[in-house]
Amino acid sequence: MTQETAKPVRAPRRAPAVSRQAVLDAATRLIEEQGVAGLSMRKLAARLGVAVTSIYWHVGNREALVDELVQEMVHGLDTLAATGSDPVARVLSLATGLRRVLREHPHLIGLVNERGMTPAMFLPSQRALASEVASAGLAGPRAADAVRAVQYHVIGFVLVERHTDRSPEQRPSAEELWLAEPAADAALAGALATPVDADRLFAVSTEALVRALLTKQ
Repeated sequence: MTQETAKPVRAPRRAPAVSRQAVLDAATRLIEEQGVAGLSMRKLAARLGVAVTSIYWHVGNREALVDELVQEMVHGLDTLAATGSDPVARVLSLATGLRRVLREHPHLIGLVNERGMTPAMFLPSQRALASEVASAGLAGPRAADAVRAVQYHVIGFVLVERHTDRSPEQRPSAEELWLAEPAADAALAGALATPVDADRLFAVSTEALVRALLTKQ
């Protein structure tokens, strides 16, 4: 009787050492730190402490990864939820949440725009605003104007903040310009000569806008 040749035992396939979500989160942080041009599979693998093949395993190539990030950003704004006991407070909470997301992910917002998906990205927040505006008694074109006014205000505010953050040091400064000559309103000149408190200004201006929009005429 011939002895059967033992078949080699194949080692079980190893599971990837990193999760798909960890790859996406790390890629997001890398883009926000270095811009889209700074995203490479090698950098991403080094940051996660894994082989490049592990990255490809989860998300495919770089272009596929970018598409995944765009989709996440498009669907990310549907998590915004209104809080507060009255219509003004609830709309303000949505505006504040929208500003936070836009400030946290400027490069991904740019990617979404390049892919032609900006309307899809903003739709969830528009629907949330529309619901709160309707609860305040607005309907039709007037409600649409209110939703768009809040959205445009938030986006415009963030764009100014982004531009200010990236601008080189200005000479002459606002302080130098406002304090160069005596002013009729010294308190006004002194206030405009101080650095902008963006959070306070956003809160003040947004509340004024929302109250005006929701006031029944």
